[in-house]
Amino acid sequence: MRPSVVLVAFLSIIAGVTGLATAYTNNRHPAPTVQVAIEPGKPRVKLAVLVVFDQMRGDYLEKWRSLFGQEGFARLQSEGAWFTHCYYPYGTTTTGPGHASMLTGTCGDRHGIINNNWFEGGAVVYCAGSTRYELVPPLPVIPDPKASRDVKPKPKEIGNPDRLLAETVADVLRTSHPTTKVFGLSLKDRSAILPTGKHPNGAYWFDGRFVTSTYYDAGVHPWVKSFNDLTATGQLEGANKWFGKDWIPSRTDINYFDWLDPVVTKMKGIPATGSQELAFRRGGKARPGKEYYDALANSPYGNDMLLELAKTCVTAEQLGKHDVPDLLVVSFSSNDLIGHSWGPDSPEVLDVTIRSDAVMAELLAFLDAQVGKGQYLLAVTADHGVCPVVKVSQERGIRDAERVSLKAMQEAIETHLTAQFGGSIDTKDSKKKLVWIEAFGETNAVTFPWIYFNQKMLTQFGKSREEVARETAKFLASRSAVAQAFTRADFASGFLETDAIKHRVLRSFNAERAGDVYVLLKPYCIPAEGFKDTGTTHGTPYNYDTHVPLLVYGPGIVGGVRTEPITPQATAAIFSKWLCLPLPNKAEFPIPATLEGN
Repeated sequence: MRPSVVLVAFLSIIAGVTGLATAYTNNRHPAPTVQVAIEPGKPRVKLAVLVVFDQMRGDYLEKWRSLFGQEGFARLQSEGAWFTHCYYPYGTTTTGPGHASMLTGTCGDRHGIINNNWFEGGAVVYCAGSTRYELVPPLPVIPDPKASRDVKPKPKEIGNPDRLLAETVADVLRTSHPTTKVFGLSLKDRSAILPTGKHPNGAYWFDGRFVTSTYYDAGVHPWVKSFNDLTATGQLEGANKWFGKDWIPSRTDINYFDWLDPVVTKMKGIPATGSQELAFRRGGKARPGKEYYDALANSPYGNDMLLELAKTCVTAEQLGKHDVPDLLVVSFSSNDLIGHSWGPDSPEVLDVTIRSDAVMAELLAFLDAQVGKGQYLLAVTADHGVCPVVKVSQERGIRDAERVSLKAMQEAIETHLTAQFGGSIDTKDSKKKLVWIEAFGETNAVTFPWIYFNQKMLTQFGKSREEVARETAKFLASRSAVAQAFTRADFASGFLETDAIKHRVLRSFNAERAGDVYVLLKPYCIPAEGFKDTGTTHGTPYNYDTHVPLLVYGPGIVGGVRTEPITPQATAAIFSKWLCLPLPNKAEFPIPATLEGN
C-alpha cells in the first residue's frame, strides 16, 4: 500500500468519526441475555490465548499490511477471521474499561469499570487497585543518609480485581475446571488483572521487575522469581537485556515517511527522502534503574521482554498440556506508551506496529511447537484506539482540533458556580476555600470526563446535584471545545436510538460510580494535561478511539476478512464456546455470525 492509500484510509476515519460505524453502537439498555449454544463433549482447544496490543487502532493492520511478514498478522488475516469493523460500543475508551470488557462480554455500565479512575467514598479510586493489599515482592527500602532511618515507600493502591462487578471467562473456567491454569501478564497492572477476573493462578505486571500483590499470593511463581533474580544481578539479563541498545528502525530497506501521511513530513520539515533517525531516540541510560526501565517500557523492547515472560509462563506451567483447558492473557503495553508520546502518525508507532507483527510471528511459532497447531484458540485485539496529535489534525484542516486545559476549565466552572450559587470557607480551616468540584481534571485528567460535585457545598447552599449539574452543562455549552455535557438526568431519560455517540456514552454510565456531569469534547480535541505537543491520548466515543482490530485463529475457523459489525466483547462468547463453558454472568454480545465461515 502506497502513501495515497494511507490518505484514503485516514479520510475514511474522518468520515465516520461521529457516524454509525457499527450496528452495536445502538445496543438497548439494559442489554438482553445472549444465548450461545455450548456443544456437548470436550472443549475444542487445550489453551485459549488473548493477545492485546494496547492502543493498536483498527486501521493499522490494513494501511501497513504490506509491511508485515507472512507468519504474524498476515497469517492471522489469512488463516483466521479478520474482523475489520470492530468497535467498542461505549464512550470512555481507556485502558481499564477496555481490558474489563473483552472477557466479561459487557460494558462499564454493567461490569463497573467506567474509567481508569473515578471518585467513590470521598476519594479518587483506581480501577484495579486499593490500599488493602501489598506489592509482591515488596518495594525496596530506600537508603536515606540524611534521615535517622531508611525511608519506606509510601503506600499506594496495589493491584487487585475487587472493583470488577462481572465474571470473566477466566472466572467461569476456574469454576468449571478448578485444576485449570489462568495467567495474566502485562507491563500495566490493570491490563494483567481485569481480563483474568477474581481467581487466576497469577497476574503479573512490571515495576522494575515483575510483581503481583498479596491479593493473589504471598510470593511469585518460581519462573517469575528467576526472571527477577536475573534482573537483580545488574548484568545484561532479565529486564536488563536491552540496556544500552538504541531503538532504531526495524526496516532499514524502506523510508518510513513514505508510509505516513505527508503532512507529518511537512510538519517535521523533513523531505520525503530524508533521514528517519531523527524520529528515534536512545533507549539506554548510564546504568539500569528507573530511567532505563521507563525507557524500556516506552520502546518496542518492552514488548520483547513481555513476550519472553509469556513463553516462559507457557513452558513452566505446561499450559495447554492438561486434561482441562488453560487460559493465558498477554497485554502488550509498549504500543500505548509509544502512541501517547508520538501519536498514531509517527514513525515510532509505525515501527512498533511492524515489530508487533514480528512478536506475533514468534508467539504463533512457539505455540505451534509447544501446544500444537490446531490445539489452541487465539484472539488479537486492542483496548482502544487513539486520537491524532492535535497539530497533525490542524494541519489536515480540522479547525476545531485543540489541546484543552482541564485545569482551566475546572477553574472557570468554579468561578461560574460561585457567581451563581455562592462561595464558602471551610469551617475547620479559615484559610481554605471550599470548592464546588470535588474531582475532575486537575492532575492528569484524574476523573475526566466525569465531574463530581462537593456534597458539603450542595448541602450548605441547599442545592440539588441536578440543579448544579444543569447549570454546569449550560455553562459548558458555551465553551468552544465542548461538544456536549450530560447530566445524570440525561442518562436516566435515555437517548434516541439513532444517536450512536450518546448511546456509547450511556454504556459508560454506572449509577453507583459515575459523576454528576459527563464532559464530551469535540472530535480531535484532547486534554492538555499530561501530554507534550508531540503526544496524544484517547478516551472518547469517536471512531478513532473505538475502532480496534479483532483477529480470531483456531480450529473450525475459516480464514479471511469479515466485514460483519462486531465488538471486542464478542471475544467472551467466542472463548466460552471453544472452551465449552457457560457465558460469564453479564455477557451480552453474541458470537459473530460469520466467525466459522457461515
